[in-house]
Amino acid sequence: MLQFEKSIIELLKTNNIEHTFNSAAHLLSTESLNIQFFSNCSSNDEYKSVVDNLNHDVFTLKLWEDIYMSHAQVVNSRILSMLGISKRIYARSTVIEAISQIEIDGFLKTNHLNITTKVKYKFGMFHKQKLVAVAAFGRSCPIQSDGITYRSHELIRYCSLLNHTVVGGLSKFIHHFVKEFKPEHIMTYVDREWSVGKSYQKIGFKIDSYSSPQVFWLSPDDCIRYYSAELFKTKTREQLQEAGWRSIENLGNIKLVKFI
Repeated sequence: MLQFEKSIIELLKTNNIEHTFNSAAHLLSTESLNIQFFSNCSSNDEYKSVVDNLNHDVFTLKLWEDIYMSHAQVVNSRILSMLGISKRIYARSTVIEAISQIEIDGFLKTNHLNITTKVKYKFGMFHKQKLVAVAAFGRSCPIQSDGITYRSHELIRYCSLLNHTVVGGLSKFIHHFVKEFKPEHIMTYVDREWSVGKSYQKIGFKIDSYSSPQVFWLSPDDCIRYYSAELFKTKTREQLQEAGWRSIENLGNIKLVKFI
């Protein structure tokens, strides 16, 4: 058993969550969530598919070792939230305000798995003057559907405070943005390794498409992942492999859309 597998098992034990662990398949199972572990830093295990006998009504999270090594607190928080363990704040008791790029950068760095990015519209949700969630939207762009052109915006980031769930927070951010900027269409992407987009579908988003798996490269020194396009600006695939870099593929994203 690898250290990051032990850490997650200890997390479940601490929170009295019943579970089983199949060490051969690197698969942890609970009543409402499965976690499949990929030891891409400690060994050369290849990306294995989810075992066939899983109950497909139970979502299987794909947890990479490098992600846990670099974002342990965020991963722990998200897993507990998926298991229904978090401090609940109701969106009706919050207020939404515009925030700066510096504010959203700091919040995402602490509370989100993905890197921050420059965005046009940035909002914070405050509970008793404390920032508990953020949302970031991109500039408008035209999209076509069934021969009609719509003014569309992308929801680029949505994130809540570690170990907290803002009940109705996503919906409140969407309603606020629609009221302020009158978009005709909103799109967003979710990581298939972490979600099937149920929280978005509950508020009117529909699945539009599935993107292809994305290739990342792992640094041989610190096991940090980098985008292929970033590395290929200065190195070839052969040069990276000769230097000890290894490539991995994720599952891609789900694109969801909402017509206003």
